[in-house]
Formats: sequence, structure tokens, C-alpha cells
Amino acid sequence: MNNKLLSLLACLTLAAFVLSCGSQNQYLSKGKELIKSNKRRKEERAAVEFKKAVEQEPDNAEAHYLLGYYDEKSTVEERSRQMYLAYTYDRKKYIDILVYETLRDREQVVKEVRNSALNALKRIYESGDRGKKDVLKQLMKAIKSKDNRDRYDAGWALAELGKDDPGTIVPKLIDLLDHKRMETRLNAVVALGEIGDKSAVPRLVELINSGSAEKKRDRETAELRRLAVEALRKIGGVDSVDELVRILENRGSSMRVDAIEALSEIGDEKAVPSLLKVLGEKGSRQVVVTFR
Repeated sequence: MNNKLLSLLACLTLAAFVLSCGSQNQYLSKGKELIKSNKRRKEERAAVEFKKAVEQEPDNAEAHYLLGYYDEKSTVEERSRQMYLAYTYDRKKYIDILVYETLRDREQVVKEVRNSALNALKRIYESGDRGKKDVLKQLMKAIKSKDNRDRYDAGWALAELGKDDPGTIVPKLIDLLDHKRMETRLNAVVALGEIGDKSAVPRLVELINSGSAEKKRDRETAELRRLAVEALRKIGGVDSVDELVRILENRGSSMRVDAIEALSEIGDEKAVPSLLKVLGEKGSRQVVVTFR
């Protein structure tokens, strides 16, 4: 009798499990079908289904991610929260998706998606040591990628994170200035300028001055040196002005015009004597300087 009861109970449990499996993702499936269709307002209608999927199955990572991605009526803050929840339920899968796919949406129509992905990465970064490690690992990998889109997206995200945590991000970007791939170095320089932390000034100056190195292999490209001058302009402050003046006063530097333009943007009167001296040089090119 006990064996029959046990068998019946097992059958009932199996049947309930099968029924549960068949219905638990019905809203998620419907939403994904809508996205693939040619129906009008498909994204809006799919978001409604993804919201139901989340309500029915709160720990479904895919439902949270798709809701964050397609719910155009929600704020960036709410969409990023859904993407963050997707990460919490499936860390490895969704940290990769956020860095290598969602950040890549640069078109105006999906600008909010990209900003939501960035906010989600910030949430993960600030969630604790594990989240911080996950974000840094993927972004540092992406900025070294052969794919230009990965490098650009990672540089942008690192710059945004670095504005809030320069003590962690800036040293990592400075280390990248020695990377073998020029495009990686380029994105690191741009990110350092966006962060605006003065601790990057000495290394940027070293990069700029490499143009006068005896051996060609020790010289950084002209494009990258110009971007380093631009980074100094964005960083500003006494240290940047002093270094830009030194570049300006070096008649052998190919970055003098860039330094003049950068000093003009910063607008520090400390540079005026050196600028006047350059104006008196024979054969000097005409450069319009407007202090702001």
C-alpha cells in the first residue's frame, strides 16, 4: 500500500513539474515572439509581456534583461535596475552581454539602452568587491580587443566609472599607455582626459615628449600625442598649464600649435608671456588665441 501511495505521489509531483515548466515562461516566450515579428508597436507590446514574465518568475534573468532593454516607457534608472537584476541572477552571462552587446547600441533611437547599460554597470561596480571585479575584468579585456567597437565602448565606460572612482580606474588606464596596440593606448588617453584627474599629467607629458626620442620605436604616434595634449587641456589646473607652457616654449616640438589651442581653452593668464614670445618668433604661423 505504501509503495502504491509513493508511486502515485511521485507521478503527481512529476505531472505538476511538467505543467509548471510548460507555463512558467509563457509571457517571456510571447514577448520574444513579438520582437521577432513585424507587428506594429512590437517593442511596446513585448515589454508588457516581459513585465508579466518578471511578475510570474521574479528570478528569471532573461526576463529582467529584456524588460530593461525594451521598456521604452520606463526611465533609464528603472531600465538599468532590470539589467542589474539580470546580472544578479546570472552573473557571467549578463556581464558579458552588457559589455559586449548592450553598450554597443549607439544609434539615437537606442541611446537610452546604452545609457541604461552604463548605469547597470555602475550599479554592479558599486555593489561590492565581486561586482567591481567582474566589471573591471570585462572592461579591461574589451579595451584591449581587436574590435574597435569594443575598445571604444570600454574606454567610454571606464571614463564614466573613473569620474566617481579615479583612484582605481586612472592607474589602470595609465598602465594601458604601454599596451602594444596603438588603438588601446588611444582610448586610454581619451578616457584619462574625460576623467580629468591630475595624477595622469606626468605620464601624459612623457607620452607627448616621446616625439623627440632618438629611436623611432620609442616615439609615440603624432595622433596619440595630439590626443594627450587635448587630455591635458581637459584636465586643466596648474600642472597641466605648466606642462603645456613647456611644450609651447620648446621650439622643436611638433605639438606647439596644439599646446597654444589647449592653453587658449584653459584660459590661464600664466601662459600669456610665453604666448607673446611665440608671437614674436620669425616665421610663426597665425593662430587665433581667445582666452575664455
